[in-house]
Amino acid sequence: MAKNETLSTKMARNGMKLRTWARSQGLSQKDIGLLNQISHGKISGKYGRSKELKELLIKSGFMQQGA
Repeated sequence: MAKNETLSTKMARNGMKLRTWARSQGLSQKDIGLLNQISHGKISGKYGRSKELKELLIKSGFMQQGA
């Protein structure tokens, strides 16, 4: 992922929008908000629900382990 490229941009390049992916996973609107914050780097995904969402992204292959 480029330095200033968001997760949303990376997913869109692979043909999947972040919101569409989240809805297909059965995530809530609040979770989608957290995913957007993770995508833009506002939160790191270290604690609580954001950590669970980050692990889901890693498992799905949209995010790397060290990111």
